[in-house]
Formats: sequence, C-alpha cells, structure tokens
Amino acid sequence: MIRRLSLALLIGLTAVIGGAASSDNSSFLQVQNFVVQIYNDYAAQSFSAVHGAMHPQIRESVSETEYVEFQRQHFAKLNLELSDIEVGEVTVQPRLPRTIRDLVVQEENIEVFGVEISYRVRLESGVKLNQNISKTVYVALVEPGSAQESVYLLWDPSSMQEEEIGDGSH
Repeated sequence: MIRRLSLALLIGLTAVIGGAASSDNSSFLQVQNFVVQIYNDYAAQSFSAVHGAMHPQIRESVSETEYVEFQRQHFAKLNLELSDIEVGEVTVQPRLPRTIRDLVVQEENIEVFGVEISYRVRLESGVKLNQNISKTVYVALVEPGSAQESVYLLWDPSSMQEEEIGDGSH
C-alpha cells in the first residue's frame, strides 16, 4: 500500500513541479487519497468518520447511529480485520449500480469516479478466512475546481438490509 501510494504521490509531485499536472491527474490523486482514508477509517472501526464522508443523500437515508451500530455488529459478529489496503485504477464517470445512481440526485456540477481497491480481510464466523478482496468504490466530486468542492463516498445502503435479511434478523 505504502509503495503504491508513495509512487502515486511521487508521480503527482513530479507532474506539479514540471508544470504538467492536469486537473484530471489532480482529481485522480485526490480521489485515491480519499478512498485510502475511508478504508483506513473503516479498518480502524472509525465508522462515524466513514458515515460523515458519505454523500448527503446517503447520509439522509441512513443515520449515523444506524450505520455505526450496523458496522459495529458486523465487525464483532465476524471478528473482522482489514489490512494491506491498496488503491488502483481510477475511472471517470463509471456506470453506477442502480441503487447508488437512484440515491444521488443528478447534480449539475458533479464528477463521479470508480476507484479500484484491494485489501486483505481476515474473519471468523465458525470458519477462519483470510483472503484478498478487490472491488470498485464510487466517489463523487461535487463542484470540482471551485471553492465549494467536496468529495463524497457513494455507498449502497441497501447492503445493510441485505445483511439483515441474510442473517434472518430484521
């Protein structure tokens, strides 16, 4: 993780010094750093910080209390640990899953990114598992380049309901 992030920071710094940095590279690095921070907070069980980084539409649909309690129970039930968090390729305007697309109001000045992320997960739920996970995380950059620029996590709250239904609890 540190090697890949350091390389990304070095490339970004070199481009800035050379005067060749484009807003795309700057946005990509900003989004990558944001995702690393989110997953570090998640791994550290700083669920309030993760909730606070979610898009306002998502925060309105799931309260901080609900989210934090859900994640605490999830981590405790599975004895879950995340490590070796690495970000990868960033794509611009990826096709969003319908559940996320429906939650995000079509804002006029928004850029959406897909960020490839991988991490190692260790869990125990009757059986011990230790495996690598790779997936795409979605991020919204609202009002890019302006003084009001904000970066938000796009997360599907229906995954909470699926987990509850899958457990047989409601």
